[in-house]
Amino acid sequence: MKYRETELLDRTDVGAAGTISIPINVRDPISRIDITFEPKLWQPWVGQVAACIPKIELTDGSDVLFSMSGLEAQGLNIYDRRCPTMNSYYFNRGNYMMATMGIDFGRWLWDPELALVPDKFNNLMLKITYDEDLASAGVTYNYMEVFAHCFDEKIISPIGFLMSKLHYAYEPGGNDQYDYIDLPTDYTYRQLLLRGFKTKVDPLDVIDEARLSEENDKRVVFDIELRRYFYRMMGVWKEIEECWGDYAHSATEDGNIYFTPTNYGTTVTAVHHEPDSEFQQIATMRGGYMDWRGVPAVYFCGRVTGFLPNHCIQLPFGVQSELDSWYDAQLKKSIRLRLYSSTEFEDSLVSVILQQVRTY
Repeated sequence: MKYRETELLDRTDVGAAGTISIPINVRDPISRIDITFEPKLWQPWVGQVAACIPKIELTDGSDVLFSMSGLEAQGLNIYDRRCPTMNSYYFNRGNYMMATMGIDFGRWLWDPELALVPDKFNNLMLKITYDEDLASAGVTYNYMEVFAHCFDEKIISPIGFLMSKLHYAYEPGGNDQYDYIDLPTDYTYRQLLLRGFKTKVDPLDVIDEARLSEENDKRVVFDIELRRYFYRMMGVWKEIEECWGDYAHSATEDGNIYFTPTNYGTTVTAVHHEPDSEFQQIATMRGGYMDWRGVPAVYFCGRVTGFLPNHCIQLPFGVQSELDSWYDAQLKKSIRLRLYSSTEFEDSLVSVILQQVRTY
């Protein structure tokens, strides 16, 4: 068999909160690691299921090879894999729901040129921090499962792997304010993700502009107004699609649901299982959040579509499938990112995520 899946952690009830450490004991090259978190939920909701994973970290001793939250990892995965969703959402009280988030070491699954080769490292360890209450305080059980997609009988000679990390995070200090972030020059960049997170808010209302320059502005790589950039990229990115289902609340009681797409124009459609049953969306879908009402005890299901997964905005370098077209940061003396905050800066968090090529 040329490829195989290996369980690194069997489906396990890991408890309410903590950090689980999983040694990577496989010897074969790894193309991808996937993590699933499956809580048994109870309303009211306070966040997406992937929010229950505040940190995923892959280390080799003190060397960090991957580090970000479950929501950030999902955002990066969706841009890389061009998949419609990584969640199974049926919101009936007491149902299990599943969120998947992964570590992609190649440009695609089974990329022969970019993969993690465990023999190149001494002490690979996967650390996953979790807290079931970050989706709903009413969670009673949760399960975690981790598996690796390994090359088996197929012999490959990868030149390196994709190393993805949260590089910097900060809270903007005001509207129309510039913030400057120095970026590393150690490895080639494949892509950069900006995450402007604020609950129920479009990320484009948190970050307004982005500018990347070299050597004290000697050369400007890009200088963009992000909303206009988003409109252009709607013709490039794959649209996110998620299905949902829930029993309706009373005419005076709102139900709330969190979704992966977070742009202002996210659209929801719904159908019911009973005749003459009304579905009402209380507020405009925004920031991955919806309030709604319907006929009590009637089951509604629907679909939501949009862009900007988990408040993440992708800035790719070159042709994403061609290694030699990416941004060679090693040739630069210095690289600086300048971000311009927008009207919803207060109580927001801006994150800068880098995906680089690390060679062996």
